[in-house]
Amino acid sequence: MGFTKWVDEQTTAVKILLFFPIWGWIFGFLYRLFKFIETEETATLIGAILFIIPFTGFILEIIDFIFIIMEGNVKLFVPGGENFGINGKVSDQQEKAETKDDAVDAEVTEVKEDKAEDTKAE
Repeated sequence: MGFTKWVDEQTTAVKILLFFPIWGWIFGFLYRLFKFIETEETATLIGAILFIIPFTGFILEIIDFIFIIMEGNVKLFVPGGENFGINGKVSDQQEKAETKDDAVDAEVTEVKEDKAEDTKAE
């Protein structure tokens, strides 16, 4: 949607101002709500709900603020984020590992087929 795309395109300095802990929980909630509407990922909806709980939302916003300062983007309870193991999409490392696993499975299947053919030939 327009809001999440707009937030993602902002510079780190603007994101720091938007997600400043005093008012940032509102932006954190809205960002995750609109991200949930885009992706329909349950973790994002849970994150949005947690952000409206007063004390929890403030603590999560401080964590969000730290990630924005350190890495320049929102990651907590957002698809593509890799923090706390809660993300909507498979991380690049997981995807690479799955690709390697698929390649190994294909090789094992090929070897088994070759052995089966050799057994039939004898």
